[in-house]
Amino acid sequence: MNRLRSSTLLLLALFCIPLNLVSETTRQVIVISIDGMTPDEYVHPDEHHLAIPNLRDMAAAGCASPGMLGVFPANTYPSHTSMVTGVPPSIHGIVSNTPIDPLNLEFGGWYYYAEQIKVPTVYQIARKAGIKTAAISWPVTVGADIDYLIPEYRPIRTPEDLAITHALSTHGLMQEFEQTSKTTEPPLSDAWRTEAAMYILRTRKPGLLLLHLSSLDEAQHKYGPHTPETHAVLESLDAMIGKLRQQVDQSGNAANTSWIVVSDHGFLPYSKQLNPLVALRNAGLIDVDDSGKVRSWKVYIRNATGSFALEAKDKNDQVSIAKATALMQQLAADPANGIARLYTVEDLRALGASPTAFLAVEAARGFGFGNNITGPLLTAATTKGTHGYNPAIREMHPSFILYGAGVTPCKSLPDVKIFDVGPTAAALLGIAMTGTQGTVVDNIQTGPK
Repeated sequence: MNRLRSSTLLLLALFCIPLNLVSETTRQVIVISIDGMTPDEYVHPDEHHLAIPNLRDMAAAGCASPGMLGVFPANTYPSHTSMVTGVPPSIHGIVSNTPIDPLNLEFGGWYYYAEQIKVPTVYQIARKAGIKTAAISWPVTVGADIDYLIPEYRPIRTPEDLAITHALSTHGLMQEFEQTSKTTEPPLSDAWRTEAAMYILRTRKPGLLLLHLSSLDEAQHKYGPHTPETHAVLESLDAMIGKLRQQVDQSGNAANTSWIVVSDHGFLPYSKQLNPLVALRNAGLIDVDDSGKVRSWKVYIRNATGSFALEAKDKNDQVSIAKATALMQQLAADPANGIARLYTVEDLRALGASPTAFLAVEAARGFGFGNNITGPLLTAATTKGTHGYNPAIREMHPSFILYGAGVTPCKSLPDVKIFDVGPTAAALLGIAMTGTQGTVVDNIQTGPK
């Protein structure tokens, strides 16, 4: 009788345990990308008078890199795709933010679609291992194999834009979040994305969550890096990370949660821009109508930031390729044009960059490249900061902070590559990525929890 009574009391006690505590004590990895954040901001926050208590605490209590080695070009979509695949753009296929589109048939479209990635991603590997996955505004995820997805797509400017993003997300997920949370934040703003991440963590409990925050990048383009305006944005993002940390603490799963805070590239200020499309048009390699719209082309540029790549419409058109190459060599010979370096096919292959480009051009410090196709060859810069330069440049180095469960604290974590992000996240989940150029970073424990 006493044994029966004890068994009954035990069962009642078990049933009284809150369900959220039973289900949340699982391994969890949260990857947050703060677009454009330079390591200098968390390595030397006092020098910048930055109030970023969460980033400072995570770096101090975990391991922080003084700067990862990124990819060429050091731009958002190639970089984020290298993080989740562990390989360079030449292999995963996202070689720039945007496809070559001289006739604007894409209406300003970017590489939004996951089917364009040519190799497996960490979220696919995790999902196959039975781990729930989630992503909010992570680049190149439209149609991705992710359980709880709100992808990055075109900016939300109209009700139709919002409806399209609803349709591209996991069925009903965005509407459920908006109705339940009653958020007043602008749709897909960083504050909105953070609230959505908190909601998904609370209601879906994914093992892997990818979150992309982009407002710092936008501010640094507008105001330049390391300015009061950009520091204010970073401080607001730090507060958002604080909200996420607080929720994880309250969930009871903090002891099983690993955090990876990254960025995709750094930033450099610039004041002058060279417009290579003007030079190509003047050389007869691009034909435009009276309004400046392209009618036909033989050579065009891919990506215009701190670098650009040149591609031929006909890959066998050696005459046009030679003419464009000679033109760029001529421009590079004059320091006033602000060209630091030309990259040959062999150079691009060694960098893991676009396999279809026949030449790439990098700007000198203080210079960038524009998309103007009419007007002067050299103009004032349209923004105050840019990226896309060679990833070896210190100011281009992305950020990497490792914190939480499974992390052995360290003073610094040197020699990290952007390819290491995916393999490290996988290892923290207890799974493995194979066939990558990245490795699992030191200072983490990969055994079972």
